[in-house]
Amino acid sequence: MLVRIKVSNSDVYSMDYEALEVGVGYRGKRLGEVRFQQGHVRAFGSSYVDAEVEFSGVGVFSDVVLLLEDLAKGTVPFDTVTEVRGKLGILFLHFPLQARVSCEVLVNTVNQTIFRHSCYEVSHNKLDWMS
Repeated sequence: MLVRIKVSNSDVYSMDYEALEVGVGYRGKRLGEVRFQQGHVRAFGSSYVDAEVEFSGVGVFSDVVLLLEDLAKGTVPFDTVTEVRGKLGILFLHFPLQARVSCEVLVNTVNQTIFRHSCYEVSHNKLDWMS
């Protein structure tokens, strides 16, 4: 599946990432992932990354039934876990960056947009399906 991911930086620091990994799940089960190498986002800026998500966890019949029900409702709930490693910079100073953020994303299947999302920072041991 082709996706466009927006990497936003709402801080006064620039951000250089060495690795950016996004895992996609459905109803608590890992579906697939996408990985990016190196990028830069300026302070108060954003950058878009186009990628192809490789799905490896699709195929359980009960999940397919639930997915068909969600499609009939017009919205599909997805979970994402994003991990970024890199550096934050201000002037000539650079600080290490490592963050893991989980989002619950509700996708409108009619117009293929995000209907609602909620994100929060998580520790490394809370969501095992990403690892």
